[in-house]
Amino acid sequence: MGDRSEREEGGGFGESIRQALLDAMPGPVCAVDREGRIIYANPSMASLCGGRSPGDCMGKPARVVLESLPFEIQDALFSALREGKRVNVRSSLTGNVKERVVLEGEVFPITSPGEKLPSAAAWTAMVMQDGVPSREALAIEASRRKAKDLLSVVRHDILNQLTILIGFLQFSEDFIQDPTLRDFLGKEETAGQIIQALIEFTRDFQDLAVEDPRWMPLSSLVRSAQERTDPGNVRIEVQVGSIEIFSPPVLRHVFFTLLKNALDHAHGLTRVTISQVEENGSLLLVCEDDGPGIPEGKKRALFERGHGRNRGYSLWLSKEILSIIGASLQETGREGAGARFEIRVPEGMWRGGT
Repeated sequence: MGDRSEREEGGGFGESIRQALLDAMPGPVCAVDREGRIIYANPSMASLCGGRSPGDCMGKPARVVLESLPFEIQDALFSALREGKRVNVRSSLTGNVKERVVLEGEVFPITSPGEKLPSAAAWTAMVMQDGVPSREALAIEASRRKAKDLLSVVRHDILNQLTILIGFLQFSEDFIQDPTLRDFLGKEETAGQIIQALIEFTRDFQDLAVEDPRWMPLSSLVRSAQERTDPGNVRIEVQVGSIEIFSPPVLRHVFFTLLKNALDHAHGLTRVTISQVEENGSLLLVCEDDGPGIPEGKKRALFERGHGRNRGYSLWLSKEILSIIGASLQETGREGAGARFEIRVPEGMWRGGT
C-alpha cells in the first residue's frame, strides 16, 4: 500500500512538473482534441491569441481561439488529427503595430495507448522577430488596423439604424389599407433588407485592407472553403498537390463562391472537382461539376455586379480578388455537360509541384 501511494503521489508530482514546464515555455503551446476544442494552452499561447490567461482558451472551439492566427496553423492541427502525421509550420504574424514576428513551429499528433487514431494534436512554436519595422511601416500598420476598427464600428451603427427602419416599415403596414401605399412600403422594406445584406456582406472582406498577400498552401485555402459549405451527398474532390499561391488570405472566398454556387444551383449534382495543371508557366485551376451546366444566354452576365447571389457580389468580387495577383476567372463549360470555371494564375504568383 505504501509503495502504491508513493507511486501515485510521484505521478501527480511528475504531472505538475510537466505542466509547469509547458506553462513556462516562452513560445506558444496548445493542444486540440478530436472534437476540435482547446484542451491545453500555455500563457504565451493565450497572449498570442488575445486572451489574458489560458483559461480564456480552454474548452473553446479551436477555430474561434485560433481565428486571429494564420490559417495554416489550425489547418495543420486538424490535418494531424486526421492523418496522424507531424507537420512543420512556418508563418508570419503581425501581433500589433510594434512588431512583426515569424512563428517557426511544428504540429504533432498525440495518440493514447491502444488507439490507432490520434486523440489530440499539439502545436508549439518559436516566436522570432522578423526584422525591425521602420516608422513608415509602423504607421501603415497602425492605419490599417484603425481603418478596420472604424469600419466595424460604423457598420454596426448603420445596421442598428437599418433594423429600426425596417421594423417601423413593417409596423406601418398594419395601419395602412391603401394597396398602393402598402406596395410602396413593401418595396421600401425590400430595399432596406438588401442594404442590410450588402453591409453584412462587407464584413468578410474588410481584412483586404489589413491582410497583406503571402505564400499560402492552395490545399489550405480550398479546405477552408469546403468547411464553410454543406455538401450533403455531393462528393467534393480536390487534386491540387503541394501548390502555394502568393495571395491575400481572402482568396479562400473565391473557392467558397465556386463551391457554393455549384451546390446551390446545379440541380442533380453529384460531384464537384477542383484540379490544377501547368500551362506555359501559368497555373490553371479548374472547378467543374457534373450538373446541367450554364445556358449560353446567361454566361455573359455571370460576372457582372448585380447578378446572382448576394446581388451579384460573389462572382464579381471573386474576379476582383483574383485580379490582385493578376489572375483571371472565366466559365468554359457547356450546357448539358456541367459548369467549368477556370482560374489562371500567372507565372511568379505560384510555386510548388503540380
